[in-house]
Amino acid sequence: MLYFGPKRAFMKLLPTEEPWTSLTSLALRSDARQREHVFKIQARKPAESPTSEMLTLPAGNVVALSDEYAVISESAIQGFLAFLSQFEIDTLYLQNPPAYLASQFTSLDVELEVEEYDYRTVDETVLSRLDAEYEQRIFGQPEVREALLTALLPLARGDRAKPVTLLFYGPTGSGKTETAKLIGELVGQPIFRKQFSMFHSGEFASYLFGGRHSQICLAKELMERESNILLFDEFDKPNPVFHSAFYQLFDEGIYCDRNYRTEVRAAVIVCTTNYESAEDAARHLGLPLFARFDAVIRFAKLSAEANRAIVRHEYAEQIAALPPHEREAVQGARILETLLNDAGTLYSARHVKRAVQDAISAVLLARLRTGWRAASAEEPGRRKVTPIK
Repeated sequence: MLYFGPKRAFMKLLPTEEPWTSLTSLALRSDARQREHVFKIQARKPAESPTSEMLTLPAGNVVALSDEYAVISESAIQGFLAFLSQFEIDTLYLQNPPAYLASQFTSLDVELEVEEYDYRTVDETVLSRLDAEYEQRIFGQPEVREALLTALLPLARGDRAKPVTLLFYGPTGSGKTETAKLIGELVGQPIFRKQFSMFHSGEFASYLFGGRHSQICLAKELMERESNILLFDEFDKPNPVFHSAFYQLFDEGIYCDRNYRTEVRAAVIVCTTNYESAEDAARHLGLPLFARFDAVIRFAKLSAEANRAIVRHEYAEQIAALPPHEREAVQGARILETLLNDAGTLYSARHVKRAVQDAISAVLLARLRTGWRAASAEEPGRRKVTPIK
């Protein structure tokens, strides 16, 4: 079986009534027998004739998880069928094999089963919920909802198979990442998220275009994803020389590097940036890439009223999670009024959330300190010290 998709779903397809052998165990057995064979050749007496070949070893059901291909050499990948020929295998289960390895099985006259993970996508039900719930979850961005629904409609209607590519731009903390998370939540599968600011130019090249098959790369991670909602945060951070890696992904939903090939059809790809205008984005990203976005959506700086809405929402959520005695203490401190008055000075949703959390923590800390001091004063045998005047 060739399986393309995430590990958790792959594991459910494996036989439970019979034991199976991992590819790692197979590689270790192969290395051990090769060393043993070499030792026997070196120790053989001149009059002894060598055996023509090594006997195959029983292996039963063999399972290769996608991260296990790193344990075998490049030459073993290129000659994977020869590697397997050392063993008697009942059934072989391969998860997300490298493209060249997978192609070795297509020319064989064997029963080959290919399974693919069922990725959900945006449909009209998701679109309806997004329309109803967006402004309850993402504050201060009413125009974003309209642009988003318009861009996603062809996908929801089933009119297209290629991805919908969206560029979100605007100040940090204005709801860009939270919007992508909300779409994933409504679809019902956790989003695939990559933070592009974490990569430096050298490592980003092999990550995008592929290096050794054992190295981490975007194509392999896309094969492992559990969702068709993709979020590329801080998309503007990599050097523009890497933009060509995304052309086919945006155009056709296909991503290839030197080792892997994966498809992300009917997906939603969200790229976030902190550019202040669409013109800035087009200038820095370059028109060949910028023109490939189906929608370029502006997130405005949050107004004081939007900040106050976030304060109320965060305050309600955070105190609801507290035990009753702490909730009463926080409500009694009347911090909500202060937070609402200061909302105009808060510059992002993240800043608002931190301000609410800090205010609640300050009340709880003061309450704890009172308890600590009372306990300390009542401690048995504690001698009070009278200060010298």
